Amino acid sequence: MTTTITALAGPDLLRLRKEFVAMPGLCLTTLQAARLLSIREPEAHALLDELVHEGLLVRDDEGLYRRRVR
Repeated sequence: MTTTITALAGPDLLRLRKEFVAMPGLCLTTLQAARLLSIREPEAHALLDELVHEGLLVRDDEGLYRRRVR
């Protein structure tokens, strides 16, 4: 059985999702997300990529993550 990022990082993923939903104009780099959540950059990158995979976020060419425009 494999463990998903959601199961591993539940509270951090939930908080990050809530931040982007509450502030639709929010744009964060991986480093900024790591600082916001007080976690390491690789963990923040995995969380942000999970939100991209879910369809909530997009990542631009400069490495900024922001909400997907629907």
